[in-house]
Amino acid sequence: MSRRADFPLFSIHIIGGNSMKKKLFVFLSAIILLGVVSYQAIAMNQTEEVNVSQGNQDSQDNLKEEIEEETAKATKAVAHKGDEFVLLDSLKKRQAELEEQLKIQEEGITPSRIQIPSLDIDTGVIPVGLLENGEMEVPEETDVTGWYNRGVQPGETGNSVIAGHVDSKEGPAIFFYLKDIEPGEEIIVTDENGVELTFEVKTKESYPTDESPIEKIFGPSDKRNLNIITCTGTFDRDQHLYPDRLVIYTELVSENDPSGELKVPKAPENVVSEAGTVSWHAVRNDTVIGYRVYKKTENDARFVHVASVSAHERKSYFDEEGQAGDQYYVTSVNLENKESAPSVKVER
Repeated sequence: MSRRADFPLFSIHIIGGNSMKKKLFVFLSAIILLGVVSYQAIAMNQTEEVNVSQGNQDSQDNLKEEIEEETAKATKAVAHKGDEFVLLDSLKKRQAELEEQLKIQEEGITPSRIQIPSLDIDTGVIPVGLLENGEMEVPEETDVTGWYNRGVQPGETGNSVIAGHVDSKEGPAIFFYLKDIEPGEEIIVTDENGVELTFEVKTKESYPTDESPIEKIFGPSDKRNLNIITCTGTFDRDQHLYPDRLVIYTELVSENDPSGELKVPKAPENVVSEAGTVSWHAVRNDTVIGYRVYKKTENDARFVHVASVSAHERKSYFDEEGQAGDQYYVTSVNLENKESAPSVKVER
């Protein structure tokens, strides 16, 4: 039994001489080769057409992406690592100043110098405590003053107290003319580092020594007071003392209080939405460090924080995923991380 040869493309049985077999084999081989070459050419041509078409589409897509990226770079908030907002050196300096002022508000300063310009007084301050009889100690020197260091420090919330002599055997002392001071005049206290606090005179009162209002002079207060004490009245030569006490009540000048500057900032104004970009005007406040953008879609009842923009950056946000009907508002944030009320809402 003969066995049939299997070929991938055909099966054939050839009868005849060797010469005829060779010619027929060559002819068939040529036909097969021509068919293979034609098929490859057609396939290559189709592939080139597909590649050209795909290349054109890719070019269009790349161009579209480049345009979108350039638009986003020009308007989209920069994503910062670490802190939410980036502070320029000017804001860092302002932050350090306010932190120092807030520290003074919390802790006060240790006074080393006191000045009363209207009375031409400029002298030193030393810490003093209590005498054995429970009275406030005063310096032995008559040309310096004493700060009661068991109470609060000047600048701190409460009543700080500084006392000085009115006279001595040699004549007038540092506070001899203190009785002449008037409301509205200033008293300046400085620490050894040069930190200066200015207090404004509110009232002056005289009390019999045994009837002085200790609680009012030394007790707690919700204000930042400095009370100046000296002796007054007609000197009692028999007892070698003055019968009355003069108290000058002063309060820290308000513009030195940083709490006012760090209140909740104003909301941004002139907020608009155009071509997928939300923009707004900067808040004119040197404590504002940045802005937050909030968004609400038609399918969500809540506004969600979607971007943070530092104060020195472009005041705008490009929403790549925004859809018609989306709503936005913007808030400002200050150095104390206090956030303003929402701005007006705008719709895409």
